[in-house]
Amino acid sequence: MRKIERASDVIEILGEKSILTGFAGVAALAVAAFAIKYQGLGGNYAPIQGLLVLGGIGALGFAGFTANKIRSVAAVTVVCPYCNGRNELTEHPDEDVRCTSCQRMVPILSGKILSVEQVRCGYCNALNYYSEKTEVLLCEDCNREVPISRDDDPSRPQKKLMPGFAVSSEEDSLYDLVLVDGGPKQEEMIDCLQHMLALNRNQVKNILNETPALLLTGISHRKAEMLKAQISMHDGNAQTNRSAEVAAV
Repeated sequence: MRKIERASDVIEILGEKSILTGFAGVAALAVAAFAIKYQGLGGNYAPIQGLLVLGGIGALGFAGFTANKIRSVAAVTVVCPYCNGRNELTEHPDEDVRCTSCQRMVPILSGKILSVEQVRCGYCNALNYYSEKTEVLLCEDCNREVPISRDDDPSRPQKKLMPGFAVSSEEDSLYDLVLVDGGPKQEEMIDCLQHMLALNRNQVKNILNETPALLLTGISHRKAEMLKAQISMHDGNAQTNRSAEVAAV
């Protein structure tokens, strides 16, 4: 599946690269100026002075070029049909994308954002949403299967949740998700945790630098295992523990 980047992420990456490169250029020119002031222009250190000046000018030029690229970052707005949240992407998506506001997947078919219908869970009365792409609907609160109508397309068979994926009604304990190790694929893990936790890159980087780190607390066992599996897909290591409040009861 082709990854479509968010405009804010691209701008942040370009801005960070521009600042770091610009800082390196200024530092190189400062060292060159210091050397020229105290050792004079030319002499045995002339080649080093020249390299520092050329490197500094080149770094500043690249920093300016990178900063200028921020202006050309395209921003395509995708409005989430669930929460009306606005998602700025670099191009129009052809596949489902995750909303940064509600963390639901925005249903997209052939480049068109699909409308969503509402249905209440027969077990807990929680409000759930589904689109024409939804084959099996699980309640967001109790994780039980919610039957959805297919009267609009009788020829389309209605799928049922496999027994192996059914949620036990007795599993009411709450769990914590702990990131033990971010793994070697830092950029992939940053992107994964950004979508999972709705944080910016710098916040996610701080989490990766402070492992083991508590990511989420008080979530269902099914959700904890699902998020743990997502982290494992990017060569990260996470563990799920029963929440302290529940364990103390």
